[in-house]
Amino acid sequence: MEYNELITKARQAPIDVPDTDVILGGMRRTLRRRQQRQTVFGVVMLLGVSAMTLPLLSVPAEPEPTLAERVSRQFNTPPADIPAPVLGYQHSIHQRQIFTMI
Repeated sequence: MEYNELITKARQAPIDVPDTDVILGGMRRTLRRRQQRQTVFGVVMLLGVSAMTLPLLSVPAEPEPTLAERVSRQFNTPPADIPAPVLGYQHSIHQRQIFTMI
């Protein structure tokens, strides 16, 4: 086929242009899908962030004592008016008792 014949056939072929309503409907569907995706993404992110921060909000006001603190509470503490050498001796006995329990 010659070039001129191709041009005449192209001119004779009907041009199929979509209607304005079809174009606008497609745009609306695209925008609606995009908005739905953004909403779902936002909800998922909100749930993820709230799931990560929820344990931080439920931290008890007073932390749980450690094992050494719990064991040391079981032994009597000496009074404050004991002389320093005796207090040091009692302290070393107290520490030995704690380490023995642990």
